[in-house]
Amino acid sequence: MDPVQTTLADEVREQVRRRRIDPQVEADAVRQLAIDVVAEHEKRSLTGAVRSLDEPDRIVGGIVADVAGFGPLQPFLDDPTVEEVWINEPCLVG
Repeated sequence: MDPVQTTLADEVREQVRRRRIDPQVEADAVRQLAIDVVAEHEKRSLTGAVRSLDEPDRIVGGIVADVAGFGPLQPFLDDPTVEEVWINEPCLVG
């Protein structure tokens, strides 16, 4: 995962904890928090304090998958054309 996305996901997780949001039940609230955090990051990027994100929507989706879903598996689980997912070993690729 991109280091910036990791930092933003950590910020969303902290807000989820503070607001006592259940990510499994309130995925829409997690998505809104991710949108807000990414928007704030993009706002800071206008000052040059941080770099701008190339694909903010992709980052939001990744954060939501990481915080309220199954991380890198989530896109496959959401894809109606994927019939099965095999996991050969518990290591991260990327």
